Amino acid sequence: MLLLTLLMSSLFMVSCNQKSDETILEMEQVDLAVLEKEIELRLREYENYLQNEDSIALGNIYTVDAEVIPSTVGRENITKVFGRMIRDGITGSSFKTIHLWGNDQLLVEEGRGTWSHKNGEIVGTGRYLLVWQKEEGEWKILRDTWFADKKK
Repeated sequence: MLLLTLLMSSLFMVSCNQKSDETILEMEQVDLAVLEKEIELRLREYENYLQNEDSIALGNIYTVDAEVIPSTVGRENITKVFGRMIRDGITGSSFKTIHLWGNDQLLVEEGRGTWSHKNGEIVGTGRYLLVWQKEEGEWKILRDTWFADKKK
């Protein structure tokens, strides 16, 4: 009888732990959906800043110590790169999140994007990977990398 009682108690505790884990997983999924909307807004700001030829606002979407991998380090240098892009007539972009992982302080975003010239001509398409970090209550890009589609 004692063995049966211990077995029943163990089963009850295991089932409670599973329900608790499921609840935590559901909460994380709900929070991730909210975070995805926040990132979506930041992506639209990015696109608008580029369209408005505002390299300083674009640079400010990045953390001070951000890196565009493989070769641009720091917000100041990233801002300069945007300035050159804008002077070259690249003022259009479109980004779409494919996957998002993380928590309320650090997110990794995988997406697809395009870059376009003022005249609407698409100059590049590809995949990207961004690491977003919460800084003073605002999502900023900590790491950025781009993988261009192969030309056909």
